Amino acid sequence: MRLSFSTGTLYHFPLRTTFALAHEAGFEGVELVLGPEVLLRGASYVRRLGREYSLDVLSVHPPVIPYPGHNNVVRILPRLISLAEQVHCDLVVLHPPKTSKAEDAVWKEFVQALLHERSTTTVRVSLENASIFRDSNIHYILHDIRRLLAFADCHDLPLTFDTAHVGSSGRDLLEAYALLARRVVNVHFSDFLKRRIFPDWPPLHTFFCHHQMPGEGVLPLADFLRTLLASDYCGVFTLELSPVAVKAWSPSLVRERLVTAVRYVRQLLVR
Repeated sequence: MRLSFSTGTLYHFPLRTTFALAHEAGFEGVELVLGPEVLLRGASYVRRLGREYSLDVLSVHPPVIPYPGHNNVVRILPRLISLAEQVHCDLVVLHPPKTSKAEDAVWKEFVQALLHERSTTTVRVSLENASIFRDSNIHYILHDIRRLLAFADCHDLPLTFDTAHVGSSGRDLLEAYALLARRVVNVHFSDFLKRRIFPDWPPLHTFFCHHQMPGEGVLPLADFLRTLLASDYCGVFTLELSPVAVKAWSPSLVRERLVTAVRYVRQLLVR
């Protein structure tokens, strides 16, 4: 199990600063989130940072800040796969579409693009279990984890298991992992807080409820880590934290918070 850090946590930081902080905190690699600097500087710059800070790119993730076309799988998936190939990474994370009807164009495009791109590369495309912001979200085709698993089984796809997203769904974390475990190749690890957010706007939930520091929310993360150990999980283990959770307005506070998060994980892994 290799400990990775999502660069999306510090999306507003220069990529060099993010790599430096990840290295100092003791991570072994990063989940590279597609962003403006990555697009501007290219894969060669990412590879150079990886060599300089002894960090491998262990997975590649879609953009976390919306921009035109960022949800268009026909455009974004080939770009993610190409980037992964160029930085010598064999794993891409992909979010399921927000649609409840199989006849919708967005669903048909998603399935066609996913199956086409998978047939042209050795890079694995893992589907991530989705966050649930409103009760109506559960009606989206792949937002229920049982339907997600059935789709992954049908098309032999790996999964990325996000602990905070499970928290947002109200499901039991350990039961959800037991259901999906045989297909999980990447874990997004963070805590979840139940709190009222006003206005009720999904990005605010992402910042203040989802992706909180391990041990500061309601999820049984210690038990979850013990379950991973007992099952001999050997995939990627990615700390994906909210910028609010790591106090991203201050590099010195970020450094402290990342060291704390890594210590939390490693202390449980050696027990």
